[in-house]
Amino acid sequence: MWYKKLRRAFKRWLYGSCPGVAGAFPYFGTKVYFPVGSHIFNLACKQGIYEMQNVFLLQSLIQPNSVYFDVGANIGLMAVPFLVHCQTCKVISFEPSSNSLSYLKRTVAGSEFGDRWQVIGKAVGSAEGELDFCIAPAAEGAFDGFRATSRVSAPETIRVAVTTLDREWEALGKPRVSVIKLDVEGAELAALAGAIACIQAEQPCILVEWNAANLPAYDCPPERLLAFADQIGYQVVAVPSLLPVSNPTLLHLHMQQTENFLLMPAGRA
Repeated sequence: MWYKKLRRAFKRWLYGSCPGVAGAFPYFGTKVYFPVGSHIFNLACKQGIYEMQNVFLLQSLIQPNSVYFDVGANIGLMAVPFLVHCQTCKVISFEPSSNSLSYLKRTVAGSEFGDRWQVIGKAVGSAEGELDFCIAPAAEGAFDGFRATSRVSAPETIRVAVTTLDREWEALGKPRVSVIKLDVEGAELAALAGAIACIQAEQPCILVEWNAANLPAYDCPPERLLAFADQIGYQVVAVPSLLPVSNPTLLHLHMQQTENFLLMPAGRA
């Protein structure tokens, strides 16, 4: 409706440009900070709830008294809804980018979830160490990653610390992990390779961004997602249709419609 569009346009202007107000906006009752011109903020204003279908899906899968690994957290829009939804869950957000990390930390510090929301300012990969990391202008921080892709303009390279999900899971005392979200601009398989022990022990549901524009930078054919899922005894499901993806042809067809895929233990799927 026209009034919803007007309200969203006003919200974008108020929190995005209005002197004295711009730079933070209320999201699920939490004040979320963001860089000037943030692509993620603009999408949240346009969509109402950022990535609404993914949020609702993961809310249905997250389990009480469990941990949710939010990998590629950006400014925290895929963390706040779950902290509100599940009062006994803990969120671990991973974000290495200098474009987003300070804003994410500021949001956490000012939120009511300090005891359940932890930020780890590192990238997630297949092994611990340091790697080059490509960052775009701050407004395009959603597309930062290990490799420069066609989705960013004028990237520069910095050095970031890299951890693995297995390492952090062990450091936390091997808690119950019910959901993992991976949005790391093409490096999703590397992050999964560093999470094998956690996946095998906890059998979490895993939401991955699998975008055809990101994969060439990693020399990664799309069908490798199917091979990995088969290796760990998981099934791939397209989101939001929730249709099973059992072969490369179906995967390529679904990738024309979506960049989101859910990996689920074969028995649960």
